[in-house]
Amino acid sequence: MNRVCVILVNWKTWQDTAECIESLLRADAPGMQIVVVENDSPDDSWEKLNAWARGEVTVEIPADNKLRHLSTPPASKPLQFATGNAGDTQGIQTEAPLVLIRSDKNLGFAGGNNVGLRYMLQHGFDYAWLLNNDTVIEPDAVQALIRHQQSHGDHTGITGSKLRLYHKPEVLQGLGAVFNPKKGTSRIIGAQQEDHGQFDQEAEQITYAIGAAMFVNRKFLEEVGLMSEDYFLYNEENDWSARASRKGWTVGVAADSVVYHKQGASTGNSPKKSKWAIQALRYKYRGKILLYKKYYRKYLPYLYIHLLRRSLRYILRGNLREAGVIYQAILNT
Repeated sequence: MNRVCVILVNWKTWQDTAECIESLLRADAPGMQIVVVENDSPDDSWEKLNAWARGEVTVEIPADNKLRHLSTPPASKPLQFATGNAGDTQGIQTEAPLVLIRSDKNLGFAGGNNVGLRYMLQHGFDYAWLLNNDTVIEPDAVQALIRHQQSHGDHTGITGSKLRLYHKPEVLQGLGAVFNPKKGTSRIIGAQQEDHGQFDQEAEQITYAIGAAMFVNRKFLEEVGLMSEDYFLYNEENDWSARASRKGWTVGVAADSVVYHKQGASTGNSPKKSKWAIQALRYKYRGKILLYKKYYRKYLPYLYIHLLRRSLRYILRGNLREAGVIYQAILNT
């Protein structure tokens, strides 16, 4: 039996996390344990997650939700679960299907996931699935990932899932990305297209898996290492995949592993830029420059040209704050 550790990072979105856990509990995946890293949310997320697991609060899914069947009816409560601290993951000894780990500071996307990855390595799991907490999954999604890893050779590193949009379940978010260092851009395979399986074969040509769902094995982690915490948010998956490629590991997608993603629930990724969304842009552009300096240094001039062109587009649209974020990233990185 393959032991799989599913890692969710929660930040201010405990209801999404609870819905995701419900869908995972319905998965065809014996030997799976769900690990939630509560990333020091500035609200009552930790208390709410514990209360939800005890059956004291509920999360209602609207009756007209097209994906309601993936998380309802809810699992019987109270759930068997354990709690622990991010500073002592080795001390968490449990066979419970759910583990809640509390961090005393916001470690960012990579740092939060790395807490779960350390737990996975310390407790003898074969695989880790880094899954965004604002997702729900098809019941066979985990087994499809295991099949892909086992059928694609010993150096299969990161395997992504087919991501569809939660609010438009027939439409793709994408099946991974093809990165072009000369343009400084990524082409998301199948993005915003209705899914008829037409992109399934093309997904094997990706440069990196989309960070919302990344499946890795133990040997990969031991040889390539954990995610880089240089970024805090954005570009981590591109960094991880670039490092994997340099060490001879491949990146691919299990097209029959289907995940539905709400996209942007934690980052404030919306057309109207909130204060947090502007901060997210700072992480995005700063991280892109860091990525180039680590893996694509000879292409840095192309990146700067791309960023300056984008800043001009922001200015022409009257988005001066967004343009300023780019200039700050160039000057301060």
